[in-house]
This record gives sequence, structure tokens and C-alpha cells, in this order.
Amino acid sequence: MTSNENAQRDSRPTEIFNRFRSATRGINTVVFPTILCVILLSLFSDKFFTVENQLNIVRSASVAMIVGVGQVFVISARQIDLSVGSVLGLTACLTGFLVFDGVPIILCFFFALAVGFVLGLINGLIVGYLKVPALLGTLGMLVLVRGTVQELMYGTYHVRFPAEFVVLGQGDTLGVPNLVWVAACVVIVGHFVLTRLEYGRFILAIGGNAEAARIAGIKVRKYIIISFIVQAVLVALAAFLLMGRMNSAHPTLGQGLELHIIAGVILGGTSLFGGVGKVWGMAIAMYLIAVLENGLLLAGAGFFWQQILLGFLLITSVAIQIYRSKSGKIDM
Repeated sequence: MTSNENAQRDSRPTEIFNRFRSATRGINTVVFPTILCVILLSLFSDKFFTVENQLNIVRSASVAMIVGVGQVFVISARQIDLSVGSVLGLTACLTGFLVFDGVPIILCFFFALAVGFVLGLINGLIVGYLKVPALLGTLGMLVLVRGTVQELMYGTYHVRFPAEFVVLGQGDTLGVPNLVWVAACVVIVGHFVLTRLEYGRFILAIGGNAEAARIAGIKVRKYIIISFIVQAVLVALAAFLLMGRMNSAHPTLGQGLELHIIAGVILGGTSLFGGVGKVWGMAIAMYLIAVLENGLLLAGAGFFWQQILLGFLLITSVAIQIYRSKSGKIDM
């Protein structure tokens, strides 16, 4: 064996380690707290680490993971979408009318995606063409769309959907909830798109330096609009599944979801300053948030403690990123 072959063989473990480190860079800050919380809660309650409870946790986190993938793309492009909760509520309520009218489930599904597409396109045009800052533009959409939902429903609810629809959100396949299967597929595809496809590379380039990306020939406006469309379509998918899980749709569905999603995305390692996106980190962070919420329930704490926790996580994750940005430790 030649010296070159020996050198190549010796370098393989190092190359594998470097690839693993690159793939996990930026999510270590959420991996270890998640492991610690799981261990502590397992010691605190014998009900926590049961199969049934763990399935409940990942089922609860699945909707947030689906929506979170879209938010990773948006924030990686140095934008933000505050309208996700309202978009989810409007999609669910509009789709509920079709479900009760006896429209085939598959057509209801595509209708929901179409609603998401239109709302995402509106968001994208507001930010991309009207040049309204994403924070203000999507905040306006949050209020506008929520008001539309309230006016359409006028205090009424959709409840008791057909069984063939409910099974999408409440059923399971091979012992694993359908919601979890869908969320896993969305996360895997989202990671692949962000890290392997041209679209993902362009989004990260735009978030890193939009002007440099424009000079390099990237159609910045086009890809920003696409990111908002992807976000809203994934919200529509989540709405469709959540309707089945809850067996209902009401005007306040999704209210406050935007803070939950943004907290999980930032906590998972996606840079609030753009240019860095971590889909796997987001998924782990959503699981961590679900674990902590579940632990509070087991401890007998109420809903407001969950809100306090969520606010604390959001402030902490942003503060950490600001510190790392100032010290030059943001992973690119």
C-alpha cells in the first residue's frame, strides 16, 4: 500500500468527524438541554418516559415542526413571518366549510394548500414588491387575517368532522401517529432542500448578504416571495392535520402560534440575522418545548406557566444569538 493510500485511509475518520460536526454545528445548544430535561423529568415522574406519553409529546410537537420548517426558510432569508397563526386559523375555518358540505377529502386538502399559497403570495408581494419590512407587513396580515376569520365564523365553530377526516390527525400507522410521520417527512425534505438544493443555497446567500446575492445574479425578490409561499403552504398542511386531531376548527385556532414557532426556530440554531438555517435544530427545539410543556402539566402547572416558559425561551435564545453575533461566533 502506497503512502498516498495510507494517508487517504487515515484521513477518512477525520473527514467523517468533520462532516458530523458541520451537520450538528449550531444545534448543540439545544441538544444537551433536551437530553438533560428528559433525564430530569424521567426522574421526577414515572409517567413521563412511557411510550404513550412520548407519543403524545411528539404528536404535540409535530404541527410546530411542520410550520417551523417554513419559518426556517423565511428567517434564513433574513425575513420573518408573524402571520402563521392567523393563516392557520383562516385555512382551517374555510376548509371546514367544505368538509361539512361533503366535498371529497382530497379536494379539501388541495383547497387548504391553495388558501395557504394565496396568503403566502400576498405576504411575499407585500415584502418583496411593496418593500414593507417583513416584521410590519406580516404583523398587519396577522391582524387582517384574524379579523377575517372572526367575521366569517362570527363566533361559530366547526365540530365533529367525518371519521375519515378525523383519522388523519388522530390515527396512527405502525403504532406511530400520522402527524408524526408527516412531520418527519417535512423535516427531512426541508433539511435536504436547505442544504442540498439550489433554492436552499440561494436563500442562505440572500440572508447572509442580499446585495452580494443580487450582484451574483440571484433573483432576491423572487426567492423571498417563494420562501413566504412555502411557509404558508406548510401552515395550510399543518392546519389540515390539526383540524383532524382536534376534530374541530374555531376562530381562535392558531392564536399565538407565531411566538411558539419563532422561539423554536431561533432556539434550534437558525440565525435571526439571516444566512444560517438549521432544520434539524428546529425539530429538536420543538420537541424540547413540548417536553417542557408536558413536564409542567405533569407537575400540575397551568397554561399560563407554559406562556411564561415560552417567553423566557424566546428572550434567552435571542439574547444568546446577539451575544454570539457580537463575539463573532455565529456559525455560517
